Amino acid sequence: MALRAPLPIMLWLATCLVLAQLGGCSDTAKPAPPNILLIVLDDLGFNDLGANGNSAAPTPRLDELAAGGIRYTRHYAHASCSVARVGLLTGTYPARHGFRPTQLGLSPDTPTIASMLAEHGYRSHHIGKWHVGNATIEQSPLTLGFDSWFGFLLQFELAGPSRDGIRFKDPTYTDPWLSSDDQAASQHQGHLTDILSAAAASFIAQQQETRRPWFLNLWYYAPHTPITPSAQFLAQFDDSEAGAYLALLAQLDTGIGSVLDALEASGQDNNTLVIVLSDNGGTNRQLDNNHPFHGRKTEFNEGGLRTPLLLRWPAGITAGEVEDTLVSSYDILTTIAAATGAKAPTQAIGRDLLSREPLPASPQLFWESSSDLAHRYSVLSTDGRWRLSRGSHLQPVLLDLAAAAPKRPNLLSKHPDIAAQLDAQYLDWRRQQRRVAVSYQVMGVDGQAQLTGSNIQRSPGHGGFSFAIAATPAPTAGTDNSTVNNETGMIAYQAGRWHLSHSARDGLQLDVLGHVLRAPPLPDAICSEVLVTTQFSYSPRKPGKNKAMIELYVNSEQVGSLHIEHPARNLEHYESATYLGRDARGERTFPGVLGRPLLLNERLIERPLNGLATGRLVAELPALCAPQGGSG
Repeated sequence: MALRAPLPIMLWLATCLVLAQLGGCSDTAKPAPPNILLIVLDDLGFNDLGANGNSAAPTPRLDELAAGGIRYTRHYAHASCSVARVGLLTGTYPARHGFRPTQLGLSPDTPTIASMLAEHGYRSHHIGKWHVGNATIEQSPLTLGFDSWFGFLLQFELAGPSRDGIRFKDPTYTDPWLSSDDQAASQHQGHLTDILSAAAASFIAQQQETRRPWFLNLWYYAPHTPITPSAQFLAQFDDSEAGAYLALLAQLDTGIGSVLDALEASGQDNNTLVIVLSDNGGTNRQLDNNHPFHGRKTEFNEGGLRTPLLLRWPAGITAGEVEDTLVSSYDILTTIAAATGAKAPTQAIGRDLLSREPLPASPQLFWESSSDLAHRYSVLSTDGRWRLSRGSHLQPVLLDLAAAAPKRPNLLSKHPDIAAQLDAQYLDWRRQQRRVAVSYQVMGVDGQAQLTGSNIQRSPGHGGFSFAIAATPAPTAGTDNSTVNNETGMIAYQAGRWHLSHSARDGLQLDVLGHVLRAPPLPDAICSEVLVTTQFSYSPRKPGKNKAMIELYVNSEQVGSLHIEHPARNLEHYESATYLGRDARGERTFPGVLGRPLLLNERLIERPLNGLATGRLVAELPALCAPQGGSG
């Protein structure tokens, strides 16, 4: 790895070590922590950047930025928008938060770059696209550490609010509808790219007189479809789809240039760490966006996953560096933490890209897309050489990335041992990521407890959810029907969302958002393993495709299921605590003993999808009625 220029904070620390021998070090000598400008581009492919070798790419300002710092040639992001943004914000695998690839949003207690910097005294502002799942205002930037924001939660909001909250129009760049903090969206005149660039330049100018360091999270929508540049830029290129794409790219580059100009005019550019990356590969619809790599957005291959990454910080980075080290978007949070002196959250798995020490090996990289109908994944070997990709409807592919791109043959038959090792690594990783971390507070005897935290993953009703628990009903005394075991008691209860109850007379009853399943009673005085598993899928553009699945298992045997067409979308009461062995008022207690539950952020299935061993089968749950063990 190329040497970096001495970092200001590191220099100050080194100087203080010397001065300490002579009587101390003044706080006034400590350099100001850098401002952070994080620019995310939407669907910009590796070949869309002139600095990456495409002389036809109209990106002079981005190329200039690349020349002023570090350009990475082997940066891995994700294959689609939501998961890329979650991984970037949290510095860890999106699957840990249930994103495969979408989820409702992030729970408010999720550590992010913004919340990390807020604890270190930074002013944080988000501009542009959010799309951290199908988020609502309850999962907006304000709930995840940002002081303010301006933009749109989903691209479908750009054409105006939905009258019924379900049916949205196609996205648009022209006169978009945008929101500010918790204010309702309003229409803004002009082109979206220009509006976002102007807002970013204005924010930077406003920070000029403050002494507080700032973090600007600038997430553009360009060059995402629809490919509609303004007339001014369209006139500069030929009348073709490729010409329109290049015009939109030129408009984006010009907008970024105006932001960088504002940074220079305010005198803040020298101590501002600018980071530019794309969330995923290009679509290859108008141009070969990802040359020389095969594949495109949504595909788990080099073309879909390798994107530009640029870092510039005049006070801390030597200009003109080009790095071919394997890096990923997970490294961004850790790098920002090290540059600012902030404390990275424990969940962070990345590395400090600006460290003067040799970089440790990259965390192993996994990608997946999973639902109740299909499942596919890809895994990169720890040395970055081998990629295994598998899918429900696809032939497994093993590629040697040391071979020349893009013509890489499938070597699965020649190296089955490597494929088997990567498969095993993926399945082990998946079992770890799907477990939901909750706060477990004992509230009584026999397993009565309260679960809090990880609100979005802890609740059924959006995406995948599984809840498993060991339940041992109290024995029935005698033969009369008035015993305590005939009373209905709660196994699990979350007000406004779901509950699971049981009695010897009425059996099991599961209610998820008003959808009810009933099953026979559990056997007296015998431990039974009860599993609730659900999948709720919603489409912001095609509500006719909305569907849900609710299933109930006892000892790995299905005892009830519901297929629901067009389920109503319920976004309330996610924050409600989940109670075990009782309801929220401490009543309707379960007559028996409950174990500690296992919560997963996916639906479990009864058998493999098209023969693909996905590591998400009901049979793979650990034995809850035996001593605790297994990986879940």
